[in-house]
Amino acid sequence: MTKVAYDNPSIGCYVDESCGSADDCNRQTIDFAQNYGFEFDESELPSLDEESAEGREGEYSQALSEYADKAIDYLNDCEQRPFLYWSFDDNSLFLSPGFEEAKEDCEFVSSKGEDYPPNDFKGEWLHISDHGSCTLYNRNSEGKDVEIWACV
Repeated sequence: MTKVAYDNPSIGCYVDESCGSADDCNRQTIDFAQNYGFEFDESELPSLDEESAEGREGEYSQALSEYADKAIDYLNDCEQRPFLYWSFDDNSLFLSPGFEEAKEDCEFVSSKGEDYPPNDFKGEWLHISDHGSCTLYNRNSEGKDVEIWACV
């Protein structure tokens, strides 16, 4: 397997098995995480060969689910951008922003009174537009705002 460089994926859906099975979602999630260096040994799963398959599908699905959870934990450990989280929802894998955490933890959150932090502000701040779009910025030591992520 070739390990690829972690490249800051965009917010959104990466595995869509909403009409498929949980096993398919878990398998694709593990495959996705392996591209970023997650280690997975197929031999650790219960065998599903024809001789041993009877009654073991549940064991296999459970073990696959546990590995997919580990893959999610791995991806979250790799994610360096603040307030972004890998998670499952409806048999799909998403990278989603944690809006509520950002609102609570950022020193500055725009409001109707103040759209932008004071000029001497440094650090992460959240801009929320009149339409509800959110953009997380980091104001560096030079006073420049660098976008970390945005979501409409």
